[in-house]
Amino acid sequence: MRMEIDLASAGAEVRASTRWSHDDRTAPHGLGSDLDVDAIARFSEGVRAAAANARPLDAGLLDAAQALHRAVLRGLDPLRTGLAAAPGNPLLVRLWLLDPKLQGVPWEALCRPGEAMGFWASSPALLPVRGVTTSEPWQPRAVRGALRVLAVAPLGGAGLYALRSALGERIDTGEMEWLDPLVGPAARASALFDRLRREPIPHVLHFVGHGGQHQGVPVLQFADEDGDARWVPAELLAQQIQASLRSYLRLIVLEACEGARPSAFASAAEILARSGVDAVVAHLWPVKADVARACSAELYRALAAGSQSKGDVAFSMNEARRALLVAFDGSAEAFSPVVYLRGPDSVIFDFKGRKIVPPARLTQATPVTRGIDPALGRMLGKPFSLLLGDRFRGQRPLISGFRDKLHKELAKAAAPAAPGLSMSSLAQRVALHRGVSKLDAEFQKTFRGGAPPPPFIEALARAVGPGVHTTLLRHPWLEQAVAEKHPRRTIYVLHQGDQGLILLCREAGSTDWEELDAPPETIDPEQEIVLFRPYGGYTPEHVFARPLLTEDDYQLSLRDLDGALPRDLANAILSTLSYRPALLLGMSVVTGHHRLLLHRLYPRGVPRGSLAVIDPEDAERELWKKGSGLPGKNEGLDDVIEASMEDLVEAFGGEDGA
Repeated sequence: MRMEIDLASAGAEVRASTRWSHDDRTAPHGLGSDLDVDAIARFSEGVRAAAANARPLDAGLLDAAQALHRAVLRGLDPLRTGLAAAPGNPLLVRLWLLDPKLQGVPWEALCRPGEAMGFWASSPALLPVRGVTTSEPWQPRAVRGALRVLAVAPLGGAGLYALRSALGERIDTGEMEWLDPLVGPAARASALFDRLRREPIPHVLHFVGHGGQHQGVPVLQFADEDGDARWVPAELLAQQIQASLRSYLRLIVLEACEGARPSAFASAAEILARSGVDAVVAHLWPVKADVARACSAELYRALAAGSQSKGDVAFSMNEARRALLVAFDGSAEAFSPVVYLRGPDSVIFDFKGRKIVPPARLTQATPVTRGIDPALGRMLGKPFSLLLGDRFRGQRPLISGFRDKLHKELAKAAAPAAPGLSMSSLAQRVALHRGVSKLDAEFQKTFRGGAPPPPFIEALARAVGPGVHTTLLRHPWLEQAVAEKHPRRTIYVLHQGDQGLILLCREAGSTDWEELDAPPETIDPEQEIVLFRPYGGYTPEHVFARPLLTEDDYQLSLRDLDGALPRDLANAILSTLSYRPALLLGMSVVTGHHRLLLHRLYPRGVPRGSLAVIDPEDAERELWKKGSGLPGKNEGLDDVIEASMEDLVEAFGGEDGA
């Protein structure tokens, strides 16, 4: 059972009519003078602004969403009638938007009156999609095994890694097959066209990159022969699909800015859907990378689970948007992804008779954890993001010596401090009474001596792989050890300095560190290593940059990365952090600046599968397990084990490699 809704404008008036799958049609009716073209445009801009600021709809926008719901369905209750005719089954609602100015409106944000979260976008009772006029035939395609996904990322592998990581569970079970992606220079339009002609032919094409319009024509950004950006009209890709793939390719996901933005020639999503693809998922507006990745992961989770969604793209998209509303605190970003549907049915994959076979696993050397919880061995056997704190026994002599110096300085100022005062509070008092320059001088006296790194640093560097890692140590021990153990990897260091971030790079095969005048446009976390040093201290070349030490330093200088880096670079780093499990070492939830950093790095919560290793003397295991003080809505980490850093040397050990 489905319902069709036609929406068109006549001058300033917007008119709607409905019809059912058996062609019963209602006469067109106006939405009312208070819901004319201009009013609906204001509603659209309001929802878009809320999404840009990651906010839920305010009271005014919610009232407008409910008013639109009433107006579109005025004169009858087609939802009640339709649902009564098919009890227990969601009702497919196909929107026919006959004017470009109505195509950019987030109709999926319409809300049932009397319900604060009764959005069409997340409804379990109705499934909104956007209709596409085409002469291409339609029928559901049988999928007898894994759902094959071909990803294309002209800008590099950062987005792909996050997506592949998010889909890992589905790939491991055999529900999905991850075909070799086209990345960087290999993601030329010509290379994609050639790949689409060869087996194995994908069921799904997933594009990660930029979209836009050039002189009113929807375009997607591919690479040229040199790997530089090249804008290609979406219509050319549509023609290639129509020529060779219309019997195979069933879904395109445009993880690109404004893939659903209308133009005089229709949106990129609509153009691709006309070509013979059954459905296209695209975004009305630019969205943050972590939101787009989460949306894609949830979409595939539902779509691949044939027993639940039966290959239904509309059902799966409502599942994904509902998950976004939960994960991102009701943010209007959930209304950006929309579905363009070519045929009369949103079940685009036929999973009847499907046989799922888990893929054969490659045997990999997994670090042996002698005497350590097996959870650590599982963590080290897959990609992870390290967060290395500064609380471990090897640091205690240095910290104690520094603390003694600060107490002496306060005594000279006739402002003695209590022995149990936290280090940040103690440093704050010295800065106030003796000056910041004196505090820095005492820090350098203590830490510039080039103390040898603790044994676990070298062992840990072997386990650190490509990706994004964070160290709170004031010494450059980790950077130097990682550079030694991974000579064939390019390594970037983001170092907190007096005037903001200092960026250093050691190119693969080189032994020299170079300070960059400008940050790279992006990085590839599948091949390169990024080490973030938010607390400052000494650079890999032992150059002093004032560290964060005082309470004011942490509160005022520990900024969000997305405001300190170019957008694409920040997205690459933050998306990697948001999906890769975190290995937390030497951290404390009772230390204020540690909690603050966790909130900066993981504002929506520490990723699933994360593990904290704490020293038994800290007695914080239950706090970590409960999630006390952690960001987001964590109920605690997946696992918390107790072990000293010295105990971990064997766990991190193994053959050197890169």
